[in-house]
Amino acid sequence: MKNSEFITGKVPITKEEVRAISIMKLDLVNAKRFIDVGAGTGSVTVEAAYNYPNLDVISIERNDSALELINKNVDKFNLKNVEIIQGYAPVEIDKKVDAIFLGGTGNNLNEILLWSKDLLIDGGRLVANFIIVETFNETLRLLREYGFENIDVSVLNVSKLEKLGRGEYFKPLNPIYIISCEKGRD
Repeated sequence: MKNSEFITGKVPITKEEVRAISIMKLDLVNAKRFIDVGAGTGSVTVEAAYNYPNLDVISIERNDSALELINKNVDKFNLKNVEIIQGYAPVEIDKKVDAIFLGGTGNNLNEILLWSKDLLIDGGRLVANFIIVETFNETLRLLREYGFENIDVSVLNVSKLEKLGRGEYFKPLNPIYIISCEKGRD
């Protein structure tokens, strides 16, 4: 889905190129339940729910402005398979999940990773995006420490063609660190 399809505001949006790779790495084809943590505008929530109508999507966000945008985007696409939770992860979830996307962790990184490990089914997928190098490094260290498997790391550098004077140039966006991994089998 293009970024232009979403209702946006001052809340960060996971850009379409990053979203495409992240959702692909979540491997939602046969998934039943998915959590989007730090959902922002809801772009990952909406694209996952829209493309996988049999998927139950739980969107967690603490910011009031972001929650308003998530609700607007869910309504715009008439999605019936999304549950929106206002809160600061980790929150109480009563069922195991197949996949979790971390778009934002606030200051709860350690707690969210342990919560994710507990919630994921064996072999469940975790995908996390970062722009801050230190947070990326700490996440990678903790994922290894907590026994996550098949850890894959990519850095995505995207530039967009824009006008500059009488010509054009490629304006770079922030590099995005993408970690994908699986919960090991207990």
